[in-house]
Amino acid sequence: IRRNPLRSRPLYRFNIVYRNLLPADHAEVIAAFNACFGGVHSFRLKDWSDFEAEDQQLSALSTGSAQTLQLRKLYTFGGQTVARPIRKPVTGTITMARNGVPFSPTSIDYTTGMVTFTQSAGGVITWSGQFDVPVMFEDDELAFSGDDKGAEGLFLTSDVSLMEDISV
Repeated sequence: IRRNPLRSRPLYRFNIVYRNLLPADHAEVIAAFNACFGGVHSFRLKDWSDFEAEDQQLSALSTGSAQTLQLRKLYTFGGQTVARPIRKPVTGTITMARNGVPFSPTSIDYTTGMVTFTQSAGGVITWSGQFDVPVMFEDDELAFSGDDKGAEGLFLTSDVSLMEDISV
């Protein structure tokens, strides 16, 4: 069997089991679902299994001219390597280095993961820090049940799926 990829990298999906949440957590999910109009707007999610990058090389060497590059994280398995664009770096956690020497970039856009800098030619630029994943609700419905009513009201009765939003 041969499979052809639909994208340049795989997408992430998350399944949140709501029966494991406290009543206050249910209220927060309901608020997020309404504020995001179901699956219309995305939001930031910390993927606790993969939220840090260390000494990740950017896609170009420094040229001595101003450059704007996308933060990325490389994943290697055997002979395969895929670059994942990092679009939601966490404010205050990003450090950059040229040939291992720390430097401050001109700007970091924490909503897109684009970094602008000028460094002398010939250097390898790396970055380290934390990042979130832009996700959206996969469905436009939330299920509730009176059978699971607690002192705080109705509880969600189905898991809610989130999927990575690659449009941001």
